Amino acid sequence: MLLAVNINLVAFSAFLNDLVGQVFTMFILTVAAAEAAIGLAILVVFFRARGTIEVEDVNVMKG
Repeated sequence: MLLAVNINLVAFSAFLNDLVGQVFTMFILTVAAAEAAIGLAILVVFFRARGTIEVEDVNVMKG
C-alpha cells in the first residue's frame, strides 16, 4: 500500500513537472527504512538478552 502511494506521488509529480511529490516519496522511504532498522535492533537486543527468539519468550518481557 505504501509503495503504491509512492508510485502515485512520483507519477503525478512527473506529470505536473513538480519535484515535491518525489521529495516526499524519498522522505517516506527513509522513514520506512528507519522503522525496519529499529525493529531489527529490538530483535537483536532481545536475542542477546534471552539467547533465543521464541514467540513464547516474548511474554516474559511483560511487567
